[in-house]
Amino acid sequence: MLSEADRFETFSPYIRSVAQCKEILRELNGTWGLISAIAEISCPKEAASILPAMQATKKGFGDLESTLTNQLVSEEIKKTCLELESKAQVSIDILVRNLYERTADIGFLATNADICDFVQGSTKGERIYIDAINQLLDEYGSKYTVYDDIIILDTNSYILARLDRKNGKIDQHIVDPIIQQTLHSLEDYVETFGLTALRPGIDRALIYSKRIIDPIDDSVIGVLCLSFRFDNEMDGIFRSLQKRGDKAAMLLLNAASVVIATSDPDHVPIGRVIEAVPDGDDFGVTQFAGREYLSVTRRGRPYQGYAGQEWYGHAMIPLQSAFTPSASEREITADILRHGDSLSPQQSGVIAGAAEGINQFLHRVIWNGQVMATNDDGNLVSLKAILRQIRSMGARTAQALADSSSKLHTTMITSELRSAESIARLMIDIMDRNLYERSNDCRWWALTSEIRRILSDGQLSADDVAKITDILYYINKLYTVYTRLFIYDIKGSIVAESNLHGDPVNAVGRQVHAAYAQECFSLNSPQEYRVSPFENSWLYEGNPTYVYNAAIRHVDDLNTIVGGIGIVFDATPEFRQMLKDCLPDKPGTFGLFMERPSGRIIASAGEMNFNVGEVFCTDPEFFELKEGSGKSKIVLYNKKYYAVGCYSSRGYREFKTTGDYQNDVAAFVFIPIGDKTEATEAKQREIIAYPQEPIGAETTDLATFYIGSEIYAFFASDVLEAVDIALVNSLPGVKSYIVGSVIYCDNSPDGINEKLPIMVIDGKILTGQPVDVERIENPTGAIIVVRSQKGPIGLLVDELDAIATFEKSKIQDVNELLSGDGGYVKSLVNIPDSNIPGKMLIVLDQNLILDAVRKR
Repeated sequence: MLSEADRFETFSPYIRSVAQCKEILRELNGTWGLISAIAEISCPKEAASILPAMQATKKGFGDLESTLTNQLVSEEIKKTCLELESKAQVSIDILVRNLYERTADIGFLATNADICDFVQGSTKGERIYIDAINQLLDEYGSKYTVYDDIIILDTNSYILARLDRKNGKIDQHIVDPIIQQTLHSLEDYVETFGLTALRPGIDRALIYSKRIIDPIDDSVIGVLCLSFRFDNEMDGIFRSLQKRGDKAAMLLLNAASVVIATSDPDHVPIGRVIEAVPDGDDFGVTQFAGREYLSVTRRGRPYQGYAGQEWYGHAMIPLQSAFTPSASEREITADILRHGDSLSPQQSGVIAGAAEGINQFLHRVIWNGQVMATNDDGNLVSLKAILRQIRSMGARTAQALADSSSKLHTTMITSELRSAESIARLMIDIMDRNLYERSNDCRWWALTSEIRRILSDGQLSADDVAKITDILYYINKLYTVYTRLFIYDIKGSIVAESNLHGDPVNAVGRQVHAAYAQECFSLNSPQEYRVSPFENSWLYEGNPTYVYNAAIRHVDDLNTIVGGIGIVFDATPEFRQMLKDCLPDKPGTFGLFMERPSGRIIASAGEMNFNVGEVFCTDPEFFELKEGSGKSKIVLYNKKYYAVGCYSSRGYREFKTTGDYQNDVAAFVFIPIGDKTEATEAKQREIIAYPQEPIGAETTDLATFYIGSEIYAFFASDVLEAVDIALVNSLPGVKSYIVGSVIYCDNSPDGINEKLPIMVIDGKILTGQPVDVERIENPTGAIIVVRSQKGPIGLLVDELDAIATFEKSKIQDVNELLSGDGGYVKSLVNIPDSNIPGKMLIVLDQNLILDAVRKR
């Protein structure tokens, strides 16, 4: 795995935001040096106290630049790798889940009574059942379209029947190790991949095989093989994961890193050996055809104990294209910017906060320099000009870092949004593929010959009911996603059932009045089926689920319907598990399956507790998505911001894509990205435009500052210095408005030049509001040291503002207005350019503040 330094060197040249950040800060760094040189030349004595602070500020910003650019690289890599990981992991996971179903198919089909009878008859030289078995294979193949061939062989390796009769031969002797391996295997199935004589002309045949057992004496009488449509399936998986303009290649690799499936055969052909990323590494930089790629390799996660063969999902993108924003990403960026500072990912917030802290330090130094310039003999024009330039540079540098931090913030949120959409797509894909199998099961089991024969006779004896019940229990124990299978006659009366979990409901003898069951009696072919709405059902103990139904047809006449089969999907745990399997391991995340457009919840998983059937209200844009499309955006829910991904159902193969079934469902995932924040006092503060120098009339300087959202001032001639809040010492037992004390040395011409403790008063005393306990324990802001009649005192303020120059005529003494009832006010200043009409600047009287504190 690359070190942080190597990672920065490798990837930063390809990341535009990093190059832009470094270029802007490089220019600003040069300007800092120029200002320092001018200050040393024009006012060396006065600038002596300022220059060290400038150097400290410059170093602080430089350190932040390094942190920020490294973090930008890391987050850009993370964002791209999340997309690649989604492609690699989802492609292999979907395949593993699909192939798990195939292992169940081969086990069940190898015990089919009609197939067993056919093999037994064929070994005796009887071929009278060939038409019936061909019809059976055709029916199976038309429903389970994941197979391109079904092959039945005897123990001598002769093909007795097959689904693909156009391209494959019957009565052909096959020489292939698969057959002998299967005949001697006691496992539930044998899985092989590669060249095989069973499927000539196909380089990569995926075969599931199992021996066929005589149900009477348990002897081995043949072999059943299912040939999976491997290339067709992988093409569909890759196609569903690709977006318009996608430059990433998706591959399936075997244990030797040989490509066995590819999304782009012109770019990366089948059979090429690819440099895989070592197991345990999140990503790697790999070489292929003379180019460098950012790559991710993932092993499939086992499903229900099935891990499959040692295959890997692999996704790779050229480094030149890896960090180029896509059209969808630009749309996401616009969504993030609309929410502004409401979203504050921790890392970008730390960087922005650190930049602000450095700038506040610089601001205090400049503020003190302006106080010094005001109180010094003579008008130090050069120092004031230098201070203005330093302040401007500090603001520009902080803004540059803030802009880059905003890009980092956007990158981090974009990663979450991309991840959310990918997760939602996986959720709905798993649901569609799972329910595809349910639609197949009900139709195939409806063709069970023994059940058809019994219902065709019209009159059911106790033995007949027992036979059907045994068949249903045998199936149900193999297919545990159902709680109940039931058979009903042409009148809709249930004649037999399996009850997998032994719930208290006894369905036999009861009528199925639901419309979906009645509609089964008018279905035109064995390909058709009916599904209940997702609703409460007495067949599922009054809980909501889907019930799949198919017509049972006369054993001698497929056009005559003699009953129906219903299979009750165990919706509550199955849907919840589908969601849980996809949810990221992040506190506060939750997932939903919902009906559209109603917003009714089908299932939920995660930390939020929702009831099935509850209507969930969210952005209507999600409910307007076209079928098979997705979207991610920022949503405010329950006072939290979430990265929400949504994907609507597209169906799978023939399921929901051929007009067979309409059911508009979507998957949602909500990933928390921050709490809703209210506007801070700083953002609500009033803004004053101060008079511009030079002013022709006689002037006075005021030192302005904020307490809460209000702005106040002292006469600058009374101010000694603003000191760091970190210097304050708490005092036990004092009143809440006494913050503590600081050790201060008054070096002014009138000072005693000794270090003495001075009292620090909380500026909140001016507002009449109670002092916040947290403010006492974790004070912020600055302490203004000001002269009083009793010596220097400190006032804790929230933020320093400026040293502003006013005409004396604009300053009105409050005693002339209020006759001694002015509170803490010494003077009022008319401010014509305030953002609040009629606003006046309040000049405080430090002596009155001290007197009020002592009287309390």
